[in-house]
Amino acid sequence: MRNEQNAVLTSLRRAQQFLDVNGDVLKAVNTSTRKQLDDVVTQLTDLSIAQNGGARGSKGETARQRALRIALRRNWMAPIAELAKFNLRDVPNFAALMLPPSNSNAQNAVSAAYAMADAATAHAQVLIDGGLPATFADDLRAAAAAVSESLVDRNKHQGRRSGATAGLAAEEKRGRSILRVLNALIVAHIGTDAQLLAEWKAAKAVRRKPGPTIGSQAADPTPIHSVPVTPTPAPAPAPAPTPVTPPLAVAA
Repeated sequence: MRNEQNAVLTSLRRAQQFLDVNGDVLKAVNTSTRKQLDDVVTQLTDLSIAQNGGARGSKGETARQRALRIALRRNWMAPIAELAKFNLRDVPNFAALMLPPSNSNAQNAVSAAYAMADAATAHAQVLIDGGLPATFADDLRAAAAAVSESLVDRNKHQGRRSGATAGLAAEEKRGRSILRVLNALIVAHIGTDAQLLAEWKAAKAVRRKPGPTIGSQAADPTPIHSVPVTPTPAPAPAPAPTPVTPPLAVAA
């Protein structure tokens, strides 16, 4: 769910609470548009859960698919390919017994595995004599089928997420429309009640970013620094008086 959609859902829930608290004054609204309000809240909530579940499911299935692909290549395809290099280089379908490129996507890996199983079946005894289990071809097909099923499951999760994302966009628009309708109806019923008008204004606001409630005074986060006072320098001490030497007495 995008931030804007979450903000709309939060506003709609506050509108529900406002209607509940002021049910006596807004009885007519609670028996009409309130039904649509409750429905869009339910839809947004359910679609958000579906979108999140689809995203998580897709990631989980991608990880599972990767593990299955590694097991398919390492545990089943690689042994067949190595034995074919050693014992079956001259057979016409030798290329089908080789590993696909390591960077092959999942679907190509599955296709290569099925082709390898079919080609290996014609030389089953040689491969079994080389050390593979008697059920190696069926085991290879089962491992390829597991990768293919994982692909289908991941696509289902991705489709669920895409559908929920589209639904959220539509319900967001619907929710904004309902807020506008509610605003017209509620303001008409409240009249000149300043307190209820202020409470409704705060309830219906769609806040895209967290912040103080509308109407409240947030403290200024900027610290107030006192203006530094420059101390007045002390006056310089007066210079000491110069001593006066008395004149010498003159002899008679």
